[in-house]
Amino acid sequence: MDINHNYTSITQKRFEIEAKKVSTDQKSIEDKAKNLKELKEACDGFEEIFVHKMLQVMREAGPKSDFISGGRGEEIFQDMLDENYAKLISQSDTLGLSKMIFEHSKKFI
Repeated sequence: MDINHNYTSITQKRFEIEAKKVSTDQKSIEDKAKNLKELKEACDGFEEIFVHKMLQVMREAGPKSDFISGGRGEEIFQDMLDENYAKLISQSDTLGLSKMIFEHSKKFI
C-alpha cells in the first residue's frame, strides 16, 4: 500500500474540485454581471418610453397653436422631437424612475 500515492491522488482530486468550484463561481459572477447590465438597459429603455408617452399626453392636453400649418409632417416632427427630449431626460437621471426600478428588480436576479 502506497500512502504517498494515495495522498497525492486525494490532494490532486481536491485541487481539481476546488478549481471547478472557482470556475463555476467565476462564471456565476459573470452571468450575474451580464444580467444586471441587461436589466439596467431595460430599465433605462422603460424610463425613456415612459417619458416619451408622458410628453405626448402633455402636448395633447395643452392648447393647439396655429403658428405652423400643422398636418402629418408636423405630427411626425413633433413625435421625433418628443423622442429626443425623452432620451435626453432619461439620460440625465433627473427623473430617477430607471434607478428605482433597477434597485427594486436587481433583488430578483
